[in-house]
Amino acid sequence: MRTSAGRKKEVAFRQYALMGAGHKPVPESPEEMARIHHALENPIRRRMIILMNQGIQTVAEIASAVGPAMLDYHLHRLELAGLIKVNEGQIALTESGRAYGDLVSRQKEMGGADRL
Repeated sequence: MRTSAGRKKEVAFRQYALMGAGHKPVPESPEEMARIHHALENPIRRRMIILMNQGIQTVAEIASAVGPAMLDYHLHRLELAGLIKVNEGQIALTESGRAYGDLVSRQKEMGGADRL
């Protein structure tokens, strides 16, 4: 019989495989991984990444979808993590942003990462 830890490892591996292992930039340092983790641990930022992955590309559209509360802070955290670039109200997902956005979207579809 599998243990709970064994099942968690199996689920994590399947999620990594779904993401397309090797198709995203690997964090270059523990600090970079920590910034990505911090950015994606927040349900509002996960929702923002999902919306951006679905085509929302302006700050105004994101504000309309998730509300203006702390929007600058949330965008800043995503930008610090290297997941997005913001320039004059336009948002562009980076390669990492697209990869992690796909992962978060898939987790949401499977019933996880959906505490939005």
